[in-house]
Amino acid sequence: MSAPTHQGLYRNTPLVAGGLLGAIALLIGGIAAALQIATTGDELLPLIFGTLGVFVLTFTICMLAALRRHRWTIEPDGVLIEERPLVPLTGRRRTRRVPFAEIAALSNVQNAADDLLALVTREGERFVLPPGLAPGEGLIRRPDQESLFSFAGQLQSAMTATGHTAPSMTDGLGFWNRPAGLALLSATLLLSLGLAAVALWGLWEGATARHRGGEAVAILVMLPVGVGWMLRRAWQRRRSVMRMMSDAQAVPR
Repeated sequence: MSAPTHQGLYRNTPLVAGGLLGAIALLIGGIAAALQIATTGDELLPLIFGTLGVFVLTFTICMLAALRRHRWTIEPDGVLIEERPLVPLTGRRRTRRVPFAEIAALSNVQNAADDLLALVTREGERFVLPPGLAPGEGLIRRPDQESLFSFAGQLQSAMTATGHTAPSMTDGLGFWNRPAGLALLSATLLLSLGLAAVALWGLWEGATARHRGGEAVAILVMLPVGVGWMLRRAWQRRRSVMRMMSDAQAVPR
């Protein structure tokens, strides 16, 4: 009988959002510097194209580095954790064999639209396991959260079978539920609102949106809705977890 295994594609969404904001800051700063340095149009154009190239390169690197394969395998006395970049040479590999006795906590944490399984060791190391994709056809499929929860139950059962006390599953705080994550989401929301306003203003002024241009305008206009949903979801999870922790501390021991 093969060992229980689960793997999924981990998307480092803080790196993507931070990379986008950083790339935009470089773009704005580069264009401002080009306007100050260039004295003629012939000098300005190469500087603008160079700045755009840096913008695209920076964001592309962040996008590629954010995609990683995570795989956990339940062994007789522990769990084998393997992490590697989806695109070679865009990140480091990490392999850990965590004995059951060293597992201190298991929790569900948010990562944009996904819920991850988070494991914390007694030494403070933290590992996350993303859900796979639900069965079906097509490029867009929903995350298979049920399969991830089932694997978490298998891990708890394996710990109990070997005489270890399995920690109960709790809702935890991920990056997006903490002050830094909420601030980054808020900054992204403001930026998306600005981009949507520019797109709508262009249409109002008579710009035409055809084919791919129309799709880009639609994405820009709808972007604040998606970011706003993520911000609301992250804040609700934070309130829920903080309330649960407060109630647990209030219970007399």
